[in-house]
Order: sequence, then C-alpha cells, then structure tokens
Amino acid sequence: FKQKTAYEIRLSLVGSEMCIRDRAKLVSRGVSGDLMSLVPLQKSPAIWTTIITGKPPEEHGIRGFVDQVGGKPLTQNIRRVKALWNILSSTNRQVGVVGWLMSWPAEPVNGFVVSDYIQYQAAQTGRMENRTFPPGLYAEIKPLVRDWRAMTWEETSPFLSSPFDPATGDSSLVGRLSAIKWMVSADQSFADIAESLGRSEPWDFLAVYLRSMDTMGHLFWNYQNPEAYPPNLIDPDLLPYVKDTMRRDYRWIDGQIGRLVALADDKTTIIVCSDHGFVGGGGGGVRDHRAEGILVMVGPRIGRGEITGATVFDITPTLLAIFGLPRAEDMRGKVLWQAFDGTIRPDMFPDSITTYETGDGSEGGEGVASPVDKELIERLKSLGYIK
Repeated sequence: FKQKTAYEIRLSLVGSEMCIRDRAKLVSRGVSGDLMSLVPLQKSPAIWTTIITGKPPEEHGIRGFVDQVGGKPLTQNIRRVKALWNILSSTNRQVGVVGWLMSWPAEPVNGFVVSDYIQYQAAQTGRMENRTFPPGLYAEIKPLVRDWRAMTWEETSPFLSSPFDPATGDSSLVGRLSAIKWMVSADQSFADIAESLGRSEPWDFLAVYLRSMDTMGHLFWNYQNPEAYPPNLIDPDLLPYVKDTMRRDYRWIDGQIGRLVALADDKTTIIVCSDHGFVGGGGGGVRDHRAEGILVMVGPRIGRGEITGATVFDITPTLLAIFGLPRAEDMRGKVLWQAFDGTIRPDMFPDSITTYETGDGSEGGEGVASPVDKELIERLKSLGYIK
C-alpha cells in the first residue's frame, strides 16, 4: 500500500459536553469508538510505548516516568523492543516523530525525530545532545520552540475563565496558574514543528503527541463541576479562574488538530487516539484516569461507523496492516479489521511473521541523566505522579 499514514495525536477526551469541531468532522468521515487502556491503570509512558510497539510494559521496559528505586527519569534507551517507526524505517518508509513521550535521546530513524525534551528550559538554553535526529535538525526547528517563561499572562487569557493579573492578584495563585504556560507552550511548539516539518520533509508516517489535555486535567478537571468532588480537591480561590479551563483547552487543541489534519491528502490515513480517558476526583496521577480513551480513524481504506473492542495493543498491528505488513506473532494486540472498508482483509496477509525484533536493537539499561531532569521531576510532582 503506497499511502501516507498517519497522525497519532494524544487526546485525553471524555464526556459528551467536550464536543470538538474537527473531531466531529473526522468521526463523520470514518470509524470511532472507545480505546481501552492498560488495566490496571498505568502511567502514560508505559501506555504510549505500548501503543507504538504493540507490547506490554513488562516486555517493552517502560513502566512509568521515573525509576521506582532511585527516582531517576526513564529515557528512550530503556525501551527493549522496536517502535513502529523503527519497523517502518527498516522497510524504507520515511518516518517523522514529534514530541512523543519518552523519545529522548532521539534515536536514528529513516527520517526525523523531535524529542519531547525540547519543551524544557534546560534543553533550550544549554548544550544538550540528541534533542533531535538528525542532530542538526534542532537548529532548524529552534525558532519554533517556545520558551514558556516568555509567555505573557495576556496569552494565558484564552484558557482562563477570568483574567488574572499577578500584580494585583493573589500571589499564591501565580505558581498554579503559571503551569498553563508550560503546558500550552509545549503543545504549541510541537504543533508548529509538526506542521512545518510535515510540509517541508518527506514522510510516510508522522506521529505527533500533544499533552495539555492530560496535564491540565490533573490540575483543573475537577473545577468544571466542583459540586461533584470532595471540597478538599477544590480551591475556592482558584475556581473563578479555571472553571472553564478544560473546555477552553479542548477548543484550542481542536485548532491544533485542524492544522495537522490539513497536512493530509486524500491518500493519508489519520489516527487520533488517547492513552486513557479522564474522570478526575482521584487527587492526582493515575487516580484521575479512566480506562476508556478514544480512537478515531479516517482514510481511503477506512469504513464508517462505530468500532468496538479496540485496545491500546491494537494500534501498531492495525497500522502495520495499512502499510501492507503483517502483525508479528509476539504482539499482544490484534488488527482492527472492522475499521477497514473491505479493501484491507485478513486473506491479504497469508504469511505470518514471528517477530520484528531482529537485527540491531536495544537491550534496555538505565535512564540517561540530562540537564532537564530537575524541571521534569518538578512537573511530575505538580501533577501528582510522584511525591
């Protein structure tokens, strides 16, 4: 199949009131349904690595954000199995990866990788290796990398229910509302970079990860309906500013998705998926998640209607089928044949493959220390993932 495939844009999207214009357009053109996450609930790096490998955490080696013993951030080199972009690279497909969780150090591929670490201050101002692959790509994209510290309070206004003036407002709120700056700046950077490289670089597969719906959810989800949650989870001083923040961020992300979808031609398959849903009320971390996320698929070989029974294990096998490649027997998931319009069928794959884990591959190891570790840890603490 000679076609471009696909976007994987992270959406933590739950609730019928969260109607997104471009998502609605996509749903009407393809298939959609729940995407079951890992159960019991896991942290996002484990899930996103499962999505892009088809393997469980005990096999791919990424179980969370940090080492459970020493608290050291986990990094891409710990992954013990091939990601989809490695498999496609080995078959001479050109790939692009932008902002994917757990993608630093940026690894060699047949194409380009922009690691998730470029969002951190130390990666922007210091001499840091492997921010991108090829390494020289960082100089090209650097003008598109936003420094969250330079984001003005006026620029946060679209995300706030009421304007906040740090000069006259409660100084205790500054830190909590400042989180919006790094959340939005990261997604803005990754969307801008993906749009730029998506237009200037050749690609057969483009994976883009946007995160603010998850990170904002951990801080502001409960404020949408404060009466539904215990009083100790609601700060009455914060409420006037953030009661509509989640809805506002969803609308903003809608625009970013629309920009990326505009890169697609009529031969492009688009995948929009999330690693989990959101329910709030848990007090932070995975306690705020729900197992059901979302999956939307649109493209020239995709059918119409509802899709059922999909899990995070199924994304990689299904994308392999779109590229005309068989699911490996050591992948836990299945091909979502029901998503197709009949032009991609099981009888088109008479030959099976035991595994794609051949040739050069990582054997895991320890996380690589970096200048961004301190800032990364501070953010994880603010979201309730670590103490």
